[in-house]
Amino acid sequence: MNIGVQIERFKLISNYMKNDKYRKSFNELAIKTFNIDFDKWFKEGLLNENYINYSFLCEDKVVANVSVNKFFIIYNGQIHKSIQIGTVMTKEEYRNKGLIRKLMDKILKEYEEYDLIYLFANKSVLDFYPKFGFKRVIEGKYEMNTNQIEHIQLNNNNIMKLNLEKNEHKRIIKKIAQKRIAISQKLCAIKDMWPLYVYCNYEFRDELYYLKQEEIIVILKRENDVVELYDILSENDFDLDRVICQIIKKEDKRLKFKFVPDSTKSKYIFDFELIDKTEDYLFILEGKETLSDGILFPITSHT
Repeated sequence: MNIGVQIERFKLISNYMKNDKYRKSFNELAIKTFNIDFDKWFKEGLLNENYINYSFLCEDKVVANVSVNKFFIIYNGQIHKSIQIGTVMTKEEYRNKGLIRKLMDKILKEYEEYDLIYLFANKSVLDFYPKFGFKRVIEGKYEMNTNQIEHIQLNNNNIMKLNLEKNEHKRIIKKIAQKRIAISQKLCAIKDMWPLYVYCNYEFRDELYYLKQEEIIVILKRENDVVELYDILSENDFDLDRVICQIIKKEDKRLKFKFVPDSTKSKYIFDFELIDKTEDYLFILEGKETLSDGILFPITSHT
């Protein structure tokens, strides 16, 4: 645990998740603010050393926090040492005291050598982060009509829905998630066991499918005739078109990608447009690696 200097009546602490007392206090604030139980994830081994929180204590309780999530981001084929800022929260009675500003200043100074610093903000704070040098980048959406697929390779024996109640299936997920390669050279996160494994175990636990022959896990949701493809987990290079052909059914009409598909490795035509209205707005710290409008961070990399 790293403890900083006293700032007025507040104490700055960081990297303390192994401290039961402070982790519990942090978790109480996270549940109240976001309804997120970090303590459960920590005890299940889903929260690793790439998640580092910076908090202010008052009367030995966590009252404000900004967290750092370490990633390696691939953008246009190049690997960038990156951090995503998240879990920004302040206990209600301690708001408007400049605590988040102080935490942000410390983090930006401590990680100034990183190639890329970014965050996702909700609509209520769009004017806050530009004060620190962040600039909004408009993400894109990528879709395709399934009528492009001439022959849908349906092999029911090859596609298995994973069940986290089965230990064998849990082992498959953990093994592949730990060693997954880049889903796209256009933009993706690697070495992202956190938060990917949390998404697999919770939000997408009922949307995990295993292509046995290829040893690939796909995360997808199907609603009526629309398929949303969230992620593809593989330890080895894979053929995107072959994956698409196997997951699409005859009645499906539209495929929506929740990541940037690598069009250079596909024969299909992807429709693209910018997303102006969204729940999460992407901000990139200026003066670092520049990302252009139209990129799309996979949902499974959001913290």
